[in-house]
Amino acid sequence: MIYSIPYVTLIIFLGTLAYLTEKKQEDKEFCTKLIYLGFGVFFVFFAFRGYIFHDWRNYFNEFENLKFYNLVNYEFGDIKSHEPGWMLFNLICKAILDDYHFMIFVLTLIETLLLYNFLKKYSSNILLSLTIMLVFEGFVIICNLLRNLPAMLVFLNIIPYISKKRPIKYFLGCIIAISIHFSSIIFIPLYFILNRNTNKYIYISVVAICNVIFVIHVPMVTGLIKLLHIGGDFLETKLDVYSEIAGSRGIGLGYVERLLTSVLIFCYYDKLKKLKEYNKIFINTFLLYIITFSILNEFDEIAKRFSTLFIYAYWIIWPELIKCFYYKNNKNLFASFLGIYCIIKIIATVNFPLAEYQNILLGNDKSYQEQKYLFDKTIDVK
Repeated sequence: MIYSIPYVTLIIFLGTLAYLTEKKQEDKEFCTKLIYLGFGVFFVFFAFRGYIFHDWRNYFNEFENLKFYNLVNYEFGDIKSHEPGWMLFNLICKAILDDYHFMIFVLTLIETLLLYNFLKKYSSNILLSLTIMLVFEGFVIICNLLRNLPAMLVFLNIIPYISKKRPIKYFLGCIIAISIHFSSIIFIPLYFILNRNTNKYIYISVVAICNVIFVIHVPMVTGLIKLLHIGGDFLETKLDVYSEIAGSRGIGLGYVERLLTSVLIFCYYDKLKKLKEYNKIFINTFLLYIITFSILNEFDEIAKRFSTLFIYAYWIIWPELIKCFYYKNNKNLFASFLGIYCIIKIIATVNFPLAEYQNILLGNDKSYQEQKYLFDKTIDVK
């Protein structure tokens, strides 16, 4: 539990600021100062972080060895190279200051500005959404998936073009996101999906089917491939072996949370859309999250990676659900549940040695060799 203390402290701090902005929402100047304070602390916490979590090693080595030659000779599909937009960003940072921590500083600054701009447009409580963002894969995405988050944030900032029916600007934004992380290609068809008015009974029917698939472990991917004989016996055998190794998730606290959220959205479906018309975008996103998580559940890591692309639905929907409750006691109960669940989830997410928080400003950061030694010593255990 000791490794999670800095992360829990940040969550409690931001949650407290979120509570104060809700209570003092009439005082716009006071709330604005709290929002700036919250984002300032968020920025310092991540911009000056040391070598934490797992993937820093790959990104550090890439940064150190990256040359302009790699960008010029980039070939689509080359698994040895990252996307050209990401390489270009790294090269620009290297040209200014050839230091990995400087790149992380600039990256975090861009992410903070993009995240603030998105939440300012869509969240009813920006600091609460920021807190929920960190709890729902935020720490992992920021510290581990360095390309995924900026790509996702580019997409989140072009969502307004869906409602405004500006496809050219939307698809240009998607191209930028794809140049950072190729998984962003999944955002292209969302232009035709997210703004649709879905019937609440269709919504709950899809949720029910997905729950059945998840609970009884229906092998949707391998089943479809075998049915259509895609890739022949070789691919079918490989998928069977991989699914056994990868495993699937069972019923746990995460499943209960997804089920509860699904039911609450159904109960307040119409009210959510009345509160803000664009809430339908995030309801549809949440449905995509449930579908992706359930259908790909036979491959645990793949399910986690793809469903993470839609995790932003939680950042907006949960604060909106609080406003849907008519009785104050129900609001307080749900808010209390959120607080307790967030702390439990964070402790479970970051309670391992490689997540031990380090900050350059505090002087407790470890050198590359020290952290590499810890990495090599613990990664097999983790």
